[in-house]
Amino acid sequence: MELKDIQQLLHEHKFRLTKEREAVLMAFVDARRMFTPAQLHDYVKERYERVGLTTVYRLLEALTKVGLATPFLIDGEIYYTFCPNQHHHHFVCLQCHQVKELFQCNAQQAMDVDQKIGTVAYHKLDFFGRCRSCEEEKH
Repeated sequence: MELKDIQQLLHEHKFRLTKEREAVLMAFVDARRMFTPAQLHDYVKERYERVGLTTVYRLLEALTKVGLATPFLIDGEIYYTFCPNQHHHHFVCLQCHQVKELFQCNAQQAMDVDQKIGTVAYHKLDFFGRCRSCEEEKH
C-alpha cells in the first residue's frame, strides 16, 4: 500500500496526518517489524527529534482502527505491526520480533463447512514461534 493510499484512508476517517505523524508512519511502515509504542517512539526520535510519545499512540490507534496496524500481546506488552489493507494472517518471531504476512488462507472454508456454530463475520489466525534466522543462530 502506497503512502498516498494510507493518507487517503486516514483522511476518510477524519485523521489529520501532520508532519510528525507522517514521520512516525514512514518509520513504522519501512521498519518491517513490530514495536511497542515506546520502542517506535525511540526508533523515530533517532531520525526525527520532534515526535512525542502521544503522537505515536494516536497514530497507532488510528492505524489499528482502519485496519493498517495489528496489535499483539507478547510477554505482557502490546506490540504493533503495520499491515497491508487486505485479508491475511501473521507469523511472529518471539525472538527478533519480525513479522511475516501470510496471505494464503483456508480458514473460511473450514468455517463454511460447519454451519452449526453460526455465521462468521471475520476471523483472525496468527502463529508465534521462532523464525528460520533465529533458529539457525540457536545452533
